Amino acid sequence: MFTDPARVGEFAVDAAALAVGDGPALFRVLMATVMFQRRQDLQIMRVLRGLSADEVDELCSPARLLALADGSGCVHASTLSGLLERCDLRKDEQAMGVCAANPDVACACKRHAKLLKRYGHFGKVPTGLALTLREHHVGTLPELRAWAIGDGCDERAAAARLEAALRRAWRVSDKIAAMFLSMLANPDLCPGLSPWSEGLDWRRWVVIDSNVDLFLASIGYAGQTTYAARAGFVRSLAARIDLSSMKPGMVADNPRIVQQAMYLFMSTTNRRALGGDCARVPDACSLCAPELSLRCGLRRVG
Repeated sequence: MFTDPARVGEFAVDAAALAVGDGPALFRVLMATVMFQRRQDLQIMRVLRGLSADEVDELCSPARLLALADGSGCVHASTLSGLLERCDLRKDEQAMGVCAANPDVACACKRHAKLLKRYGHFGKVPTGLALTLREHHVGTLPELRAWAIGDGCDERAAAARLEAALRRAWRVSDKIAAMFLSMLANPDLCPGLSPWSEGLDWRRWVVIDSNVDLFLASIGYAGQTTYAARAGFVRSLAARIDLSSMKPGMVADNPRIVQQAMYLFMSTTNRRALGGDCARVPDACSLCAPELSLRCGLRRVG
């Protein structure tokens, strides 16, 4: 998706750049990924496609973002702590970026709030990502990964360290961090485009959203509601499923793929858009395991 201009406009990156882990390409993908929150994918794609090449270049250039922040005249925009704790960016009735912390400064964050067409505080996202890199004394995402891996750091610790660093950025939650990092590290999610599959415990990253929660509820999950607990439960289920027996060449234990199956199964919107969905096959439900058929939101479609 992130290599397709028809879907993400000027945010699209070259597949070869992704495959080698090119820093500018990865930052562009991260910036676009953060946008996919609490809105339908098609709506966010329209927003991304509506931005010009120069606007996207500004939103996705750490060096340019930092120069704008440092030259803005606002102390809250030039440090990550200031942006997170003291910047109160929002939109006014005309959808313009405004704040009370430094209302007379026409900072880039206010302009970005209008460009991104999300909640007003989304204008802090691009600068927040750039400031997160600077807080860790690196200039690119590949350098941040190298910092996380360090010297002799085991894969599990390195993955947790990298995720924690990304989550320092504005609006990068457990879910968004898992989405982004699994894209780059999981060898079966985007075959050939996983430059970070070595050195990190990529099994850590599963995406828990409302559709996955629906599936967990349908099978009687009664554990803790924290993100970590639900993700851990999905990993424990995935460990019991040998994916390599279903498709040769896949890793046998891949929690992100199992989680994606949960997501798609419960996502009526996405399944209606798939011409090959089993719900379009006459009497397909009679061929399905009863435990799944009873949970299927599209079981009446044929």
